[in-house]
Amino acid sequence: MSAARKPLYERLPEIYRIRDAEQSPPGQLQAFVGVLDEVMSALRGDIEGLYHNLFIETCDDWVVPYIADLLGTSHLKGDPWTLRADVARTVHHRRRKGTLGAVESLVFALSGWAAHGMEMRERLAWNQHMNHQRPDAGGVPPLALARSVSGPVRGGTVNLRDPAQLSLLNGAFDPFAHVVDTKPPGPGHNLPNLAVFLWRLKDYQVPSAKPLARGPVQSLAGAAPDEASFAVRFDVHPLGDALALFNRHRFHADDDPPDLSLLDAVPGPIPRARLTQGTPAGNPAAYVQVKFHASVPPPEFSNVGLTFHLPDVTALNSRDWRFRGANLCAWEAGLRPKLRAYEIVVDPERGRVVFGLRNNASEAALVREKLLVTHSYGASGPTGAHPVQRTDPGTGWQRVTVNGHIQDPATALQHALDDIQNAPGPVLIEIADSLTHDLDLAAVLGVGDEAGRKTLRLNHDLWIRAASGRRPVIRLARPLGFRPDNVLGSGAAALMARLTVRLEGLYLARGEGFTGNALIEQAAVNRLDLDGCTLDPGGALGLDGVRRPALASLRLANDHGFANAPERQAFDQLPRVVLHRSVCGPLLMDDQYLLYVSGSIVDAGSGVDAPAPALAIRGASGDPEATWGPRLALCEPPRAETEPGRQDDPCKGGSGGGLTCFGRARVQSATGSGGIFVHRLEVHDTLHGCLRFGWFPGKGNRLPQHHGCVFGLPLRFEAEAFGSPAYGQLRRDCDRHVLEQGPGGDEMGAFGYLANTHKWKNISIRSREFMPAGVRPVLLPIT
Repeated sequence: MSAARKPLYERLPEIYRIRDAEQSPPGQLQAFVGVLDEVMSALRGDIEGLYHNLFIETCDDWVVPYIADLLGTSHLKGDPWTLRADVARTVHHRRRKGTLGAVESLVFALSGWAAHGMEMRERLAWNQHMNHQRPDAGGVPPLALARSVSGPVRGGTVNLRDPAQLSLLNGAFDPFAHVVDTKPPGPGHNLPNLAVFLWRLKDYQVPSAKPLARGPVQSLAGAAPDEASFAVRFDVHPLGDALALFNRHRFHADDDPPDLSLLDAVPGPIPRARLTQGTPAGNPAAYVQVKFHASVPPPEFSNVGLTFHLPDVTALNSRDWRFRGANLCAWEAGLRPKLRAYEIVVDPERGRVVFGLRNNASEAALVREKLLVTHSYGASGPTGAHPVQRTDPGTGWQRVTVNGHIQDPATALQHALDDIQNAPGPVLIEIADSLTHDLDLAAVLGVGDEAGRKTLRLNHDLWIRAASGRRPVIRLARPLGFRPDNVLGSGAAALMARLTVRLEGLYLARGEGFTGNALIEQAAVNRLDLDGCTLDPGGALGLDGVRRPALASLRLANDHGFANAPERQAFDQLPRVVLHRSVCGPLLMDDQYLLYVSGSIVDAGSGVDAPAPALAIRGASGDPEATWGPRLALCEPPRAETEPGRQDDPCKGGSGGGLTCFGRARVQSATGSGGIFVHRLEVHDTLHGCLRFGWFPGKGNRLPQHHGCVFGLPLRFEAEAFGSPAYGQLRRDCDRHVLEQGPGGDEMGAFGYLANTHKWKNISIRSREFMPAGVRPVLLPIT
């Protein structure tokens, strides 16, 4: 890799740069040299680009088909990463054509999904010939014949005494033999079938997060010598919501020979029975581990799905910790069998954990206060707050780092915002942990007051974001609010015309005793960006299976939150609220706001079959059934933005799109592409704008012009409740128009940018080329 180019101006002697700064106006020499430097920089970039385009790993996207032609590989469409991986591994796959390793590697390259190939003929039962019997040695049950936990058992009956083994029945790693399926060709157990199981959900790992302790340390009376005398209970989710725990995807595509997917190395929900130690098919070491830290735990990532970080003290690190999987839905009633001393019981379906301790209450109190958990969960894609890699923000920012492992998470973010109006330039606050931070604007120094509502007063741009690989949770005591510090004085017009607030990678939720209607109630700025954020929408499923009420995320009125009438009249902006790959609850916004949405979910808690769907996007003032909400644009904002007039198309020059809206919507105007409105959409201004490639219910809509849209066709989701792993993911049995007629010829809705339909088609196309002769591939999604 070549070194970064040093600008020509910086190569000049220091004396010339000093004198250039003393000129009036300063920087004349720098401007002149900069013009010359642009030509040299363009030449260097062009030459470097020519070199990079020689290699599939570094070439531009448009070069990939040309390199494919040199290898004789047919062209595919879809996600650029998968197309590049397909060409890069062409020779690798051709050398191993017809093998299971090549099939699994091919699927991974074309989709990024975990895959497991299973020959159905190997799972067919056979009858023994009476002259050549193969009885079990010594009368041991037939499971003893299996060479591995997923090896087929050809004869005998199923052993019902091993829950871990039985939990694999009819799954991707089914260890039992089946009779021939005589139904028409399909995913059954037949001779020509090669089942390719797919895990489409991605596993995300949150490092060193603080679980929510449930209640005080529980004393267990009458405990036997090997039983626990104290129990400490936790919810892994920092807010106490149910959470399905996932294992990590451990697949090495470059291994030679190819690495086949293993039972304990796929990104799916952790099987409870496999967590139990001491059982024939239990293997907790592949899913969970205990580590000890002396002071501040390193934010390390783990190869297993669940890691408990305990303080490095003799009372804890000298113990032999055991693991068990169990149903902890009613953990208040105790466990059967009883909790053992120094045993960790995990409920992966609900994300609950119980620690059993023996000696004294101080050990239990230490675990309750100091435990940190690195856990993995599943999601369809990076929509919402997830621990992903983030781009470098560049220079020009006054950087402030918040780390709750070193600072107090109850006040660290608050102190970072103290007197923010006095900052000399744009401020970037980066949260370098995955802990839970409390924020009360009333405790922030220099905060403004708008008739009792606290708000941050700004003179420069503000950016609050999560560091790469982190997912901090911010519990609010009251709603957030942003406004210019100066609205009436000199320079106010320039400040209002550029002021931007950006929130990135944050999980915003209501704290205990939250006072307010929505999480954000003032956005008197030129632009409010919510990039990869989750504004807790509510609607999650409780342990009783009942959905919780939806919670509003934004409430923005036309007065822009100003209590002072002259300031309200002087603020002449049309604030732009940008939702990019975010999840939020109902949006209460009046018509003097412009709402950009791309790759996002807006959830009012109303599923497809809701008899009385709630409003997901509506006005903030007056009767919600009589007023109109914001101007809606299903696209990313244009790069070179100008203030759009009332009749302009706000998507002109923009790109992207995609929205899944669970609930009704009433907006002033609408334009853009890729929207799924689960319930009716009503637009006030039907003369302007155009909606493209979207799904709408069959009746009740009030729409502007539309193109390529479908109405009332079958629509189904894998999960409609927030917090479910497949939340918002379209099912494969949706109408093909929904899956194939979205923007770019892919699916409609929030996850259209993932190009899942193209991935599915590409696997089918390539499998015909690399499949063994006479074998019929059957694609079976597990998640």
